[in-house]
Amino acid sequence: MSELFQRINDFMINSPAFVTWIVAVLILVLGVVLQRSWIKEYISEWKLNDLLKKTGKESLHNVIIPDGLDGKIFIEYLILTPKKILLLGVKKYRGLIFAAEKIDLWTQVIGNKSYKFENPLRQLENDALALNSKIENSKIETKVLFIKGSEFPKGKPENVVTISEVKEWYKDSAATADITAALRADWERLRDLAGSNDFVKGKMVLLDENNTSNFNVLFLVGITTVLLLWLGLRLM
Repeated sequence: MSELFQRINDFMINSPAFVTWIVAVLILVLGVVLQRSWIKEYISEWKLNDLLKKTGKESLHNVIIPDGLDGKIFIEYLILTPKKILLLGVKKYRGLIFAAEKIDLWTQVIGNKSYKFENPLRQLENDALALNSKIENSKIETKVLFIKGSEFPKGKPENVVTISEVKEWYKDSAATADITAALRADWERLRDLAGSNDFVKGKMVLLDENNTSNFNVLFLVGITTVLLLWLGLRLM
C-alpha cells in the first residue's frame, strides 16, 4: 500500500500541470453533481420554451402590455395560432392538484403536505378581458399549462392543459391553413403594444417555491471561488 502511495506522490510531483487540471475538472464535476436537479430543471425549462414557441405561428414570451388604466398586464406566453390568439400561463406545481374553475383556492398535495394557491384561471381571465379591449376582430382564449409531474385526481378544469395536449396543438398548427387577415391585424396590434418585462430580464429560470429545484447562488460563488483559488495557486 505504501508503494502505491509513493507512486501517486511521485506522479503528482512529476506532473504538476496534469494534476492541476485534473483537480480543476473534479471541482467542476462536483459542482455539476450537487446542482444536477437545478440543471435538469433548466433544461426542462428550455425545452418547454422551445415547444411553446413552435406551438403557434408566432409567440410573445415574458412581455408586458399596458392595461389602459395606468397598470400593466404581465404575459407569460401569448401565442398566435391559425384560428385564435391564446393567452397561456405556466404552473410548475407537481404532485396531486385539486382544482375547479369556480373555486378561489386550489390545493397541491405532495406526500403528507398540502399547499394552497390562488386559482390561476381567474387572473388570466382578467388579463384576457383587458387585452380583448385592445383588439377588434377576435377574442383571446386562456389556458393554464401544468407541467409534467402534476395529476388531477378529482378532474381537470376545462381550461387547464397538459404537455401532451400542447404537443397536439403543435401538430395541428403545423397542418392548419394560413392566418386570416383579421386575426393577423389583432396580433400585430398586441405585438406593437408589448414591451420587455424587466422583472424577469436576465433571470435564467423562474421557479415556484416548494415545487421545483432551487438554484443556489452562494453555492455557485463558492465553487467558482475554490476553482479560481486552486488554479491561481497552481499556475502562478
